[in-house]
Amino acid sequence: MSNSELAADNEASFNLMDRAWIPVTMSDGSYAELSIVDTLTRADEIRSIDGDIPLQRFTLSRFLTGALYGVYGNDLSPANWRRLLDGGSGKPETVRRIREYCDRYHDRFDIFDKVAPFYQVAGLHTAKHEVSGLERLVLDVPSGEPFFTTRIGEGLKAMSAAEASRWLVTVQAYDASGIKSGAAGDPRVKGGKGYPIGVAWTGHLGGYLVEGRTLWQTLMLNFVSQQVFGLGEAAAEWVDDRPVWEREPYTAKAADGFDQPQDRTGDTRCFHGPATLLTWQSRRMLLAHEGQKVTGVLMCNGDRLKPQNAQWFEMMSGWRRSETQEKALKRPLVYMPRKHDPARALWRGLPTLTIGEDDDTGAVPSFIRPYTLQWLTEALGDEHLPVRLHAFGVEYGNQEAVVDSVVDDFLDLNLTVLTTQDPQMGQMLRSAVNLTDQGIGALRNLAVNIARSEGMPVEAPRQRASELGYATFDSVFRRWVVTLDVDDDLTIKHDEWCAIARRTLIRLGNQLAAQASPRAIVGRDVTIRTSAGDIKTSHYSVALAEVWYRSKLNTIFPTSEDVDSDNTADEAPEQTRKEM
Repeated sequence: MSNSELAADNEASFNLMDRAWIPVTMSDGSYAELSIVDTLTRADEIRSIDGDIPLQRFTLSRFLTGALYGVYGNDLSPANWRRLLDGGSGKPETVRRIREYCDRYHDRFDIFDKVAPFYQVAGLHTAKHEVSGLERLVLDVPSGEPFFTTRIGEGLKAMSAAEASRWLVTVQAYDASGIKSGAAGDPRVKGGKGYPIGVAWTGHLGGYLVEGRTLWQTLMLNFVSQQVFGLGEAAAEWVDDRPVWEREPYTAKAADGFDQPQDRTGDTRCFHGPATLLTWQSRRMLLAHEGQKVTGVLMCNGDRLKPQNAQWFEMMSGWRRSETQEKALKRPLVYMPRKHDPARALWRGLPTLTIGEDDDTGAVPSFIRPYTLQWLTEALGDEHLPVRLHAFGVEYGNQEAVVDSVVDDFLDLNLTVLTTQDPQMGQMLRSAVNLTDQGIGALRNLAVNIARSEGMPVEAPRQRASELGYATFDSVFRRWVVTLDVDDDLTIKHDEWCAIARRTLIRLGNQLAAQASPRAIVGRDVTIRTSAGDIKTSHYSVALAEVWYRSKLNTIFPTSEDVDSDNTADEAPEQTRKEM
């Protein structure tokens, strides 16, 4: 490197408070990149956060929510929180407080700072002073498979400071586990390597973001006050809770009071509160750069943190009781994040996010919904507000060392569906989802019986019918749920869904039957072993399969017009009835 290039590196500066780096869609539909100050003070003019990958929408929203905890603290009363929500970001007092806070911590947001670079450790190095390529910074670059990424060729040799900043926030949230570079000065390093401490914090979660009409609404709808625990919930105390830039700059070593030792898994003292977790430093990092072009990164282990019993500190995830963890940790009660299943659409889990869905009669619930929703229930009650419930998550593979798949799913609905204290809403939704699952099960069985009529293997038709059913209902349920409101007669809405589901399943059944071969229409005798162990021969054909299918739908979705006409239909053979 020449003297002029070295001087340029020493003088390089990119301060996130002032420089454009956050991608947003404005309310008029235009696209822009804004600084932190502009994003927060103009949040009323912004529709949503964007990003290089969908997960950045979640990580950047969490980061900005963490900044608001810095501005307003974590103990707002419901009334004061409501005034902020209604007042918007453009209110002079709000703008003043945001700008004053941003000025106070301005020096902590320069990604090339020599003393406290943003989300990094100044002077971080290994014993051999190695630096990794940018594939370690870009979350969607599979290890060893660079041609399966959105960034190829020259794209991985260098990137702008703005893009590198977005990846800094994203990787601190979602980095996979595995061996990291061994930072000089970190006593945990052995043989020059940093051995696995687990995935980055947000990677543990089944994340939910409640999105409003504007970015300001979104940030405030996900800003939970500590007073949520004084509103009927068990007591929890947030101690020394503040975003990372308000703390002393970190070093290569794990931070006392934050790095969670192996033998303290399940101990809540390391969590501190939401501001801490929203800006958690799971990795120690340092960007290599030439001027304002980022060319590489050093990534080492940061603070280890496991999610057991973090439900009172991490507001943006649902939780489930884990008897396995209770036995392993020898603790009477352990909750784990309720992660999203990449193969299961968000609408199928909607009942678990409502009040009163859990059937447990004891004092200890099996599931806990995100405290974001508990806060909104208390602070907004049954207020009508259209929102988008957005789910984000990562599925890791190979000992959590690689990213296998990403969850990015959403539902548009009225917030009252989630905040109403009427348990009948959750019960009605649960019934609607369960009946839909049963109906799709019947559709699968129809496909099996048609395959048997033709003498073909049944597994592939069964799988295709299941995929067809859930793909179809994915759009049908979304259109229906957006019409729900707390003022509705829920019995009528339940009957409405049953009618919609039944019509949809009849249409799908007709579609499968229409695709049957002439051989299946004629049918064939099939010999099967009954559940009692007897051998029985029955005739299968498309017509009979349709009769059995309609009969099953009448059982799942009974209607007065069908009771007389269809319930007298011939029954399916014993094995078929069992499969239905």
